[in-house]
Amino acid sequence: MSNPPIPGISALPRELVQIAYIVPDLEAACREWAEKAGLGPFLMRPHMDIHGTHDGEPARYHHSAAFGQWGPLMLELIEVHECSPASMHEFFAHSTPNQVNHFAYFVEDLDVSSAALQAQGFPLITELTTTSGMRVQFLDGRELIGGLIELYVGTEHLRALYDKVAAVHQDWDGSDLLRYP
Repeated sequence: MSNPPIPGISALPRELVQIAYIVPDLEAACREWAEKAGLGPFLMRPHMDIHGTHDGEPARYHHSAAFGQWGPLMLELIEVHECSPASMHEFFAHSTPNQVNHFAYFVEDLDVSSAALQAQGFPLITELTTTSGMRVQFLDGRELIGGLIELYVGTEHLRALYDKVAAVHQDWDGSDLLRYP
């Protein structure tokens, strides 16, 4: 169960579960994070093609991702291959390498949590749906927290992925850094 926001104070969920960075070269970034921060191994997910809407237009977010563990949080490294429409590109394909892209939160009800954040001044940027049917919403939190806010329901399937990433890190001996499906 995720903790609800504190009533009357903030709609921002309290269960921060992930920090994500945009990187120019995914495998090189994984090696750098392992070498300089001791993180690894990384579960690699190449060429994820996610569709949705942005400003009422069809949206496409084609990217590769690597998932590792950073203390109690998941670290996601993202290499963007294509992001459209152009108005969405600025949010998901930064020109500055290694810049925070988003902070992810588990929520109980995606629509209720998103609406509460929007009412507090965090505009909805886009809604995407993964190939498994999971809805994900991104809101603009750059002014307050320095990145986007990613919201999704912490389903059993999604929490299992988070648990798997944490478990492989716990037992990692420094070998087999990049793990592809």
